[in-house]
Amino acid sequence: MNKNLFLYVLNTIGLAACGSLAHAQSETDTLRRDTVMLEEVQISTGYQTLPAERMTGSFERVDEKLFNRQISTDVISRLDGLVPGMLFDKRGATDRLLVRGLSSIGLTDSRPLIILDNFPYEGDLDAINPNDVASVTLLKDAASASIWGARAGNGVLVITTKRGQFGRPFRLSATSNVAVQEKPDLFYRPQIAPTDYIDNETMLFGRGVYDAALMNTRTWPAVTPVVDILDQQRRGLMSEAEAAARIDALRGHDLRDDESRYLYRDAVMQQYALSLSGGSDRLNTLLSAGYDRNLQSERGNGYTRTTVRSQTSLRPVDALSLDIGIAYSANERQANHPGAIRMGATGGIYPYASLVDEQGRPAVVVRDRRLGYADTAGAGRLLDWRYRPYEELSLADNTTKLQNLLFNLSARYQWTAHLSTEVRGQYENQWSDSRQLQDERSYYVRDLINSFTQLAGDNVIRPVPLGGILDAGRSRLQAYGLRGQANYRRDWAAHSVAAIAGGEVRHAGTESGSDRLYGYDADLRISQGVDYANQYPRYTSPSSRAFIPYVGSGSRTVSRFVSLYANASYTYNGRYTASASARRDASNLFGVATNDRWSPFWSAGLAWDIAKEPFYAWSAMPHLKLRSTYGHAGNVDNGRAAVTTIEYRGYSRLGRFPYAIVANPPNPELRWEDVATWNIGLDFATKGRYLSGSIEYYVKDATDLISTIVADPTSGFTSFARNSASIRNRGLDISLQGRADVGVFGWIGDLLFSHNTNMLTEYHNDPWSYSSSVGTGNNIAPFVGRTPYALISYRFAGLDPENGDPMGYLNGEVSNDYNNITRNATEEDVVLHGSTLATYFGAFRNTFTWKNLSVSANVTYRFGYFFRRETVAYASFLSGGVAALHADYYKRWQHAGDERQTTVPSMRIPGSANRDAFYRDSEVTAERGDHIRLQDVNITYVFDMSNGRLPFRQIRATVYARNLGLLWKANDVGLDPDYLATPAARSIAFGLAMDF
Repeated sequence: MNKNLFLYVLNTIGLAACGSLAHAQSETDTLRRDTVMLEEVQISTGYQTLPAERMTGSFERVDEKLFNRQISTDVISRLDGLVPGMLFDKRGATDRLLVRGLSSIGLTDSRPLIILDNFPYEGDLDAINPNDVASVTLLKDAASASIWGARAGNGVLVITTKRGQFGRPFRLSATSNVAVQEKPDLFYRPQIAPTDYIDNETMLFGRGVYDAALMNTRTWPAVTPVVDILDQQRRGLMSEAEAAARIDALRGHDLRDDESRYLYRDAVMQQYALSLSGGSDRLNTLLSAGYDRNLQSERGNGYTRTTVRSQTSLRPVDALSLDIGIAYSANERQANHPGAIRMGATGGIYPYASLVDEQGRPAVVVRDRRLGYADTAGAGRLLDWRYRPYEELSLADNTTKLQNLLFNLSARYQWTAHLSTEVRGQYENQWSDSRQLQDERSYYVRDLINSFTQLAGDNVIRPVPLGGILDAGRSRLQAYGLRGQANYRRDWAAHSVAAIAGGEVRHAGTESGSDRLYGYDADLRISQGVDYANQYPRYTSPSSRAFIPYVGSGSRTVSRFVSLYANASYTYNGRYTASASARRDASNLFGVATNDRWSPFWSAGLAWDIAKEPFYAWSAMPHLKLRSTYGHAGNVDNGRAAVTTIEYRGYSRLGRFPYAIVANPPNPELRWEDVATWNIGLDFATKGRYLSGSIEYYVKDATDLISTIVADPTSGFTSFARNSASIRNRGLDISLQGRADVGVFGWIGDLLFSHNTNMLTEYHNDPWSYSSSVGTGNNIAPFVGRTPYALISYRFAGLDPENGDPMGYLNGEVSNDYNNITRNATEEDVVLHGSTLATYFGAFRNTFTWKNLSVSANVTYRFGYFFRRETVAYASFLSGGVAALHADYYKRWQHAGDERQTTVPSMRIPGSANRDAFYRDSEVTAERGDHIRLQDVNITYVFDMSNGRLPFRQIRATVYARNLGLLWKANDVGLDPDYLATPAARSIAFGLAMDF
């Protein structure tokens, strides 16, 4: 895609969002809460559906229109920036959802529980087609979520899919979306230019840094082309002029240019969906199908998904209703991109490497051993030992196929006008097969075969046979749930009661395994056996021996829950509402002592509709409601049981006997993590709803958190998991909506604001040192009284004016004893900046309307957090390693007096890893993460075709742009705090939705 055109379209959309008066009534009318919103809004908890005005708890509801405002092929990303209280943590490779702060410290899953059509969803979220979603409800406090018991401590995300309607003619709808996303900007991370890198290599060569590697004729370690050229010149194999010419030719190469051209592309996402729904008075049904095809920005990577779904409701008699649903998804993912290019198993690559030669053929890049040795080793009897990363792209065959089948059935009988009973069941079966075929021409296979090859005279012995290597993996998930429930609802006089009681059982089992086949022929489907029992000499080091890699594995896990529950609410005179719930869980994951103890999760809530009081006379604010709840929910670690767990490791290498280890010691006291939440909220709306919203304050105490602690050495274990920590969260969620209409013009603005602070209140383990907790803040730093995700830095005392060394503090005194500082820093030697998770976050969404045109722009913001930026690290490079140097190199101390203008230390030889570590984690590399972002813009035009001759009732045309850039940021180093490796890729999508 033409980049200038791409940027022009994005900028045009951005300007239109800021300056147009357009349409908004359908898009932002959809985030609804409590009694502030229209009374017909129904809230599903997964167990029952209640009118919003009767609920005392805290929830957020995103209906179909708001959910479809964003265009993407997955469900979760569409919620980003739409829901107060839910933070998308973007520090890892994938986004992590946090609802109202932290409720665990690492061993349990911090994500909210996902409910799909009334049951927990155990499968891959990518199997859910977002075009099938009717609404998403987030249950945030105990009154809303505690009914889900031991898995609801992180909040509950209830996904409700579309259904047919009784008494509605059948209607067909079709949706088509195509999105284009720009390729990643590989120049985003600043590093020195290749020519400066070469100059430094030349300097280090002159100082003898590479001599040890060059004189190693046993393993022939890899050296870069510049070092190789300089060595040939020194040995008289090349003239000085020829060496200089070859080196100068390399100065103009930048690997990032080749990677961007040959290994990356603009991503293209295509999405198509069809839906047919309708029904008679006795029967309704919905049939839907979807197809997605994504070409990812990494060449060789792609994704396809096919979904088919059927949902039918039947009322054979007035009192009986039956529902049956079947959903099937088939996903296929290709992961053939070669990934990071390296000179070895670890480390980096010289920045002037080329992926293609002058003729456009895949070029050779140095890897693992010197190029001259790779060309001549074995005198032609070994396989080609050279590495061509661009060629690897065409040889890769790495595919994962995943299928998910979901079946649900329910029956409900209305015994009286007030009493009904129901039985629900769900069965889920997901199976996945992965296939990574490494072609015999791939570098990995050639390298492995050569490494074990033995040359005996004219004989060539290959313990690893010729042919490809096939790694096959498989996994299967089976889950089922069965629930019986009684429902009671009655309204009489000034009273209203709604109650449910029931029980359920749930089972989820997973099996997985992997195998490897050597000498694999893909055409004949045959392979050759290898000897895993004996060690073989390595070709480049005959004195060392190694086993042929064995990657076979197998595992099986089973989780079972048995639960009893009840929930009831009572409303008097439409003004006073009381609610209560209780649930008791037992599971094979808990200890015997926990399962034997009756300790239910529970909640209680009160709501007062002040505006309905006789004394209330403020006509300008006709809706005013106060509510408060308190209760308990839980978290579990599905990967850890309370009983002794043995892990079989196969057969021993020496005795060839099966053996096992105790992977998990017994802990009969192991119990669920307990999350107690107190919530108080105020809902309000002015006359005409020109201003409406809610304000909520909460305190969430998470206790009995599972963490790994040091074990008594006499027990035979070094560590084990136990309930040993507590966290307190305090926070505020505010949701405001304003609206104005002037003739055919309209405006709706939604302001979301969330504030959360958390503090570790208990930690029953050996205290951590401050030195072990400095870093990026991405790992838990368990200091009581501090936020668990804290950015901690070494105090910085400036640069030494004599040599440019960075100076720190040790026991409160200025020091450059980096070894001791990085091991024994005390609290007075470090700086605790604050949280690496935003403590203030939200969004401001504006939608303008004019007739059938709408323009909606969503601006998100995050404040009150810190991040660590990258900087120079000299040691590896100065010791002969291959590592890209950060562009802070240009700011380094070079002469006395530079310490007054820079904090970047000098480049001293020899390098010191501890010196680098101290400066890397010092306070000068800590930055504020505060920023404001234009997250997306949606432009939609609705064509009303109901009076035309065409078969369409309505057509909606949409242009949607995402990740349009930062409007403001607190740091001045040019980094996006949420995307430190590569900037958020901008995208533009075009959508067409047709209703027939």
